[in-house]
Amino acid sequence: MRGAEESIRRYGWYIFIILASAYFFVYFQRMAVGIVGRDVVAEAGGSIGILSAAYFWTYAAMQIPSGMLSDRLGPRAASSAFLAMAAAGSFLTAAAWDFGAVVLGKMMIAAGMAVVYVPLAKSISIWFGKSEFPQLNGIVIAVGNVGAIAASAPLDILASSVGWRETFMVLGIASLSLAALCAAAVRDRPPGPAGEKAAGDPPAPWAEGLRAVLSGGRRFWPVAMSYFFVYGTIMVFQGTWAKTYFGEVHGFAAGAAWLVLAIGLGKIAGTVSVGLAAGRGLAKSPRRVMLLGSACFAGVWAAVWLAGGGLQSYWIWMAACLAFGFFGGFMTLSFTQVKEANPDRMSGTAVSMVNFFLFLGAAACTTLTDPIIGTGYAAESFSAVWGIMFAFSSIAVLLVYLSRERDASRGES
Repeated sequence: MRGAEESIRRYGWYIFIILASAYFFVYFQRMAVGIVGRDVVAEAGGSIGILSAAYFWTYAAMQIPSGMLSDRLGPRAASSAFLAMAAAGSFLTAAAWDFGAVVLGKMMIAAGMAVVYVPLAKSISIWFGKSEFPQLNGIVIAVGNVGAIAASAPLDILASSVGWRETFMVLGIASLSLAALCAAAVRDRPPGPAGEKAAGDPPAPWAEGLRAVLSGGRRFWPVAMSYFFVYGTIMVFQGTWAKTYFGEVHGFAAGAAWLVLAIGLGKIAGTVSVGLAAGRGLAKSPRRVMLLGSACFAGVWAAVWLAGGGLQSYWIWMAACLAFGFFGGFMTLSFTQVKEANPDRMSGTAVSMVNFFLFLGAAACTTLTDPIIGTGYAAESFSAVWGIMFAFSSIAVLLVYLSRERDASRGES
């Protein structure tokens, strides 16, 4: 019996590694616009802001379907089919003849990559114990941020060497290979009685699950909306404008991509730290940890806004980028808080709804910044955007404070 349990757990790790590897490319594709966007628009026209916003609007729109697909189809079918779609989008982007084709390709990539995290979270819920979810989720986010790091200075070097079109061709091949691996190796649940026990109750009807999650009151809405603002501001900086800002305003052309890399390093440190703390019972209140992190995150935004183009020290900016990523990573505990407030059979829908607001924030914030910054890249325009982002991050602190988490001592859920 013990040997069978160990075998099941080992196979669960195989599935985790495969899907986590796919999640590496989710972040890589998400951040790619911020690095190669100027090269793309120089050749195909358009603007960086429009290209970034198109990706995030599509990704946000796919979050509710991704929860439904994960709960109904299972992680295997959902992840393999949509990774194949992302591969097709990468190939289209590589071959794009104008800006419209580039946007369509990025939208296909976004739609495909949107259905990776929720099947992965669902697999963790089924193949591992509840106490392991925060820690494994922290590892997943860290792997994603390794992808974000790879999509900074390393991507800049690759695109400069072979070109942005060839880069997207390589991404298409990688996504297609992962789609085939998911179809061949991922399983929706363990075999036999262990699988029936791990799977728990059958998934709730989509409308019922959606109503239950959205009626969560202060257990859902404040934390979802706080992540809306936190992640929206992160993507405005890390995923869209940071490289252009540091290159155009500060003249850090050669080192701008390394500053973007530092944000990813900070996020890895933040997400792994809070994930380990929660998994080992050291962070008993996700709300308090998120309140601390969001307050410090808003403080970093205040410094970025007030310093603006007047701060010319590369290494102080490096420290600010590390802090920016580190404290932004604390909000990943929102997934744990919302998941714990809902039954297991609605876990896919609950996680996807947090993801929906997270990427809705990224879409709304990047759309807001495009007409302000445009293609002029003036220091005053960036300063105006940083001030708006500081205001948004301050609102996030208030929302976390107003949220309510599950009180295990009272048996609340």
